[in-house]
Amino acid sequence: MSMPLRSAASACLMLAALLLAAACSSNEKDRAEAAPPTPGTPASVPVTLATARLAVIERKGHFVGTMKAGAEAEVAAEVDGRLISVETNMGDAVGSGQILATIDGAALEARLREASAVLVRAQNELDRANRLGTEGVISQQRLDDLASQRDIAQARRDVLAIEVENTHVRAPFTGRIAKRLADVGSYIRRGSTLFVLVSDNPLRLRGEVPERYAAEIAVGQEVEAKVVAYPDLAIHGRLTRISAAADASSRALSIEALVPNGDSRLKPGFFTKADIITRREDAILIPAEAVIRAAGVQRVFLVDDNGIAHTRMIRTGVRRGPEIEVLEGLQIGDRVATSGLARLWDGARVSLRQAWDGRHESHDLHS
Repeated sequence: MSMPLRSAASACLMLAALLLAAACSSNEKDRAEAAPPTPGTPASVPVTLATARLAVIERKGHFVGTMKAGAEAEVAAEVDGRLISVETNMGDAVGSGQILATIDGAALEARLREASAVLVRAQNELDRANRLGTEGVISQQRLDDLASQRDIAQARRDVLAIEVENTHVRAPFTGRIAKRLADVGSYIRRGSTLFVLVSDNPLRLRGEVPERYAAEIAVGQEVEAKVVAYPDLAIHGRLTRISAAADASSRALSIEALVPNGDSRLKPGFFTKADIITRREDAILIPAEAVIRAAGVQRVFLVDDNGIAHTRMIRTGVRRGPEIEVLEGLQIGDRVATSGLARLWDGARVSLRQAWDGRHESHDLHS
């Protein structure tokens, strides 16, 4: 090999050696930076801290249900006749006794006048017989017959008076018209349904709760509910009825709650997600992001007054918005790290980046 070629080869080998050495140096530097510092290292890990706080937390039993009318009735015709007027329509609010529709009662009114005249005549005959009876001119049997005829005439007149009154179809209670089933001009038979009337204030929320809540629920407890139609509307009610037996197939208890509905926004038939507030009790809360979960174990980094982090095993309960309940492992006032958790180890020194003030809490917690 000529001298120029050997010189070029030597130069290439030297360049490759330099590049390999630089790469090794870079890898060693990266590994050194990625490795956790030893316990004696003065460098600290910046973290945010939160203080375990005391709050009143609500224990709840969840269920789904349906809004039912407080009362529902099919308002039917009580006499035969042609419908001559309809005073209300679907969705209208009506009061108890209000006229909803009128059936032609001309024939009934004529029969009522006739029955009234017969009653007057029977009463007059009885009055004359009573005067004659005092003189001994008429027998007691005749007096009894005339009194009976007067009573029969009275009863017939009263029945016709009731039928004339029934030509006015009235609301049996205060509520709203859910359905209108007849139009003016239709010939109505006795018993034909003209309207469906519902009472919508309050409504009855009916549903089923799992049998595991049987020992916790009781009449009078608060109920909170949500409906799809008004997702931001907070619905509150009271538990009023609990079934005496669980369903054998679903292993659930039927329940009923009364829900105020003064503005009539809620409608019978609405699907509802609800909670029964079974009890309120004190609980320790921390931010949920402070909890590390691995292999079924939950832990946090507890920071002492000297700024040293210590691993602490905990047991958690329910979550309420951004916070979680701690059942075991912490006390009120303990400080836990909520950030930089991946860089912490037991005994690490920390520096405070920003304190968590605990102001963002869920709507169903009361301090």
